[in-house]
Amino acid sequence: MAFLEKIDTGQTNISIVKFDKRKNYYLYVYDPKTRKVGYASLQTTDLEYCRQNWFKTYAEYVQKGGSSIRQKRTLLTTVLKKYIDYQYQRASRGEIKERTANTFYERIRNNIRPYIDQSGIKTVQEVNKRSFKEFGRYWVDKGKDVTTINSCASTFNHFLNWLSEDMDLLDRNNVPRLKKQQVVKDYKKECNPAFTGEDWSIFKETLNRYEFLDEEWTDDMEEKEKWWYRKAFVCWVKFQYHSGNRPHETSQLTYGDVTYKEHILPNGGKTLRGIITIARDTKRGARTSVMNGWYIKRIIDHFQSFKHRRWLEVETNDNTPLFLNPYTGNTLHSETYRHHFKNVLRLCKLDAKGYTPYSLRSTHITQQLINGVNVMDLSRNLGTSYGMINRHYDGVQNIIKSDQLLKLNKHYYDDSEKIMF
Repeated sequence: MAFLEKIDTGQTNISIVKFDKRKNYYLYVYDPKTRKVGYASLQTTDLEYCRQNWFKTYAEYVQKGGSSIRQKRTLLTTVLKKYIDYQYQRASRGEIKERTANTFYERIRNNIRPYIDQSGIKTVQEVNKRSFKEFGRYWVDKGKDVTTINSCASTFNHFLNWLSEDMDLLDRNNVPRLKKQQVVKDYKKECNPAFTGEDWSIFKETLNRYEFLDEEWTDDMEEKEKWWYRKAFVCWVKFQYHSGNRPHETSQLTYGDVTYKEHILPNGGKTLRGIITIARDTKRGARTSVMNGWYIKRIIDHFQSFKHRRWLEVETNDNTPLFLNPYTGNTLHSETYRHHFKNVLRLCKLDAKGYTPYSLRSTHITQQLINGVNVMDLSRNLGTSYGMINRHYDGVQNIIKSDQLLKLNKHYYDDSEKIMF
């Protein structure tokens, strides 16, 4: 029988067809075992609706005694890989930044794929509106940060919509919508707080031990690689503290953005002065800042200190990322630093105090103010405003001015432990 139209459904031997002199579209079903053909009216002239809902008519057709044809199944693991490829293709076309595509990949690898694997749902055809509803609760129970969970849920939703709208594999009426977990804010806690003096001492001591955490030096190449990444993290922490950079600013730095050279101090001593050029497309735009050059040199020395035949042979030039992943040739992903940062906090039992990688910038600002650095000079070097430093670090000024503020209490200047009102 000839058709005016024959539209593919993505399933072998099942099509949407249009007959001459018939208003509605029909479902065409061919059973290769019996070589019989069956038809069922889709009861609409809306082709788009038929594309999205033909499987409902097929289910009714089977229930009424029609031939049941085994439908093609699409593995979720397969389309997850295609989705990652799609994001990197977007990055190559300039639609998104490469670090955004890297973020999609990390969220899928570390959170979405593991959850799907344990959910029992293996194919796209098994997905319905009730699927994956426990995603947020699952990771909350595992101790995952709520902000991270919500970011991953957003990526998960984007992936599911992509399956429906771009790949036409999932009926739009069956697309689940993952809800974000509510962030319970503790307003007594400061966001990205600076390390206190005692906590900073503990953190630094633990950080220095973390470099050689697991075992004595070994010739085993796999263990050497683990050491290399821990050492890269230690270099990153020290660079962040001494530069005061925002984490995303550092992630964009290349060899061409940093320099260091010998500098003569006022007392005649010698040191290394580092100069950093921050890119224009960062939060506060382009700027040039200065820092202790030894911490730039240590990063470059570390990268040159250990190479392995399995790693890419990277010839460094001005475009080489400062914090390079030798396997990919790209900058090390921020998840790598967050992972190690949390490990160190757990080791020194500071993981309940709200410290984050951004706390290194906060600690830099606090220590510079305590050391008497001019607020305007500091704000220019860090690409922030005078007002922001005054608003968020005004408590530091009280520490600096403590002698003047405590003049009311004469016994503050006495050696005696006697306290009088």
